[in-house]
Amino acid sequence: MIEVTNENFSTIYPHLERVLKDASFIAIDTEFTGINVDEVKNSLFDSINERYEKQRCNVQSYIIIQFGITAFQRIQNENQYEAEAFNFFLLPRSIPTKNRQLVWQIAALEFLTTYEFDFNKLAYKGISYLNEADQAILQQQLEENVLFRNVERSISYKEEDNLKDYINQVSEWLNTASDETSSFKINTPTPILQYLTHKELRNRFPNVWTFSGNNMVTVMKIPPDSRKVLEQEEGSILENVLLESYIGFSKVFKLLVTLKKPIIAHNAMLDLMFIHQQFYKPLPQKYTDFKDNIHQLFPTVYDTKFLSFELRELLSTEQTWKFNSLSGLVDYFTEKRGKYVVLGSPNINLTCKINSDKLDDIVPSMKYHTAGWDSYFAGYVFIRMVHVFATKRYGQ
Repeated sequence: MIEVTNENFSTIYPHLERVLKDASFIAIDTEFTGINVDEVKNSLFDSINERYEKQRCNVQSYIIIQFGITAFQRIQNENQYEAEAFNFFLLPRSIPTKNRQLVWQIAALEFLTTYEFDFNKLAYKGISYLNEADQAILQQQLEENVLFRNVERSISYKEEDNLKDYINQVSEWLNTASDETSSFKINTPTPILQYLTHKELRNRFPNVWTFSGNNMVTVMKIPPDSRKVLEQEEGSILENVLLESYIGFSKVFKLLVTLKKPIIAHNAMLDLMFIHQQFYKPLPQKYTDFKDNIHQLFPTVYDTKFLSFELRELLSTEQTWKFNSLSGLVDYFTEKRGKYVVLGSPNINLTCKINSDKLDDIVPSMKYHTAGWDSYFAGYVFIRMVHVFATKRYGQ
């Protein structure tokens, strides 16, 4: 499994895009900061509309912090699938002029701690995301130059001090820079600080131009004629780069929507509600509207928990599983009783085809309640179930 953070997201994304485009189906899983609010209680007598309204109240309070994706590709003319798993750490970034909030349910915190969730990786390396509304707000702010005109509202006090220090450093460097071939480098640790450093230096010093690198701004002295040419060529590059850094994982969501591949998940209702709210739009009040939206986003969704109830009807009591939790189903289909309930089940080969310079990106050990691994387990169970369905119903 490949772990994806804000440090390697841009590097891994092209590979992820190729893998998802080639996939026969895509399995997903998510981990949340909470799943219920004390004031909202489910009942066995809830109608589907009542249950949706209650879950909607729950989902609005929390967010997805880990998103798992596994691409399963059927190998032509072979009874085999190849799977490649990805585990994304997600953390919202504060939007300038809008103070976003993060709410934790203590029970969820304790649960994730039990399964050794890496909170440090989440805090330091979480990937940003935007839903459609927040993206529109930020895009408008960039077009109207709001961030640059309201620097003190766009960044922290520390970043504001850093920006002032950068200006002083460049001013001193210009006094001693000998010619137009010399350059000055500034380390800018955040995308918003890099953006504002570019804007501020270009605005204050007419005889310089700035260029971007890896968390770095390079300042060079240039003649006035060159500056005019560079300004014309620049266009909205800075704004687009900053917007892309905020969009982050939402780029993956949009790719999934565009591809329209079959989506597999276990107990998928909450996953889909969180996904709708976090990467698309606020949840609608009516269940029918939510269902229509999800069908437009993902026309084909298979829930392995629902399938487990359907499949049970085709098996004898001795052949069925004790528990239809994800771990219970994985255990069933990997032990003799489930593995050989019908013959000829496809081989599933978990692969990792990306060349990674960092061994830390690759996580070899499987464990439940890590979204990447759970997405793989959901896809694994789906293949086993589908083979049993096909054999029992159609004899093939």
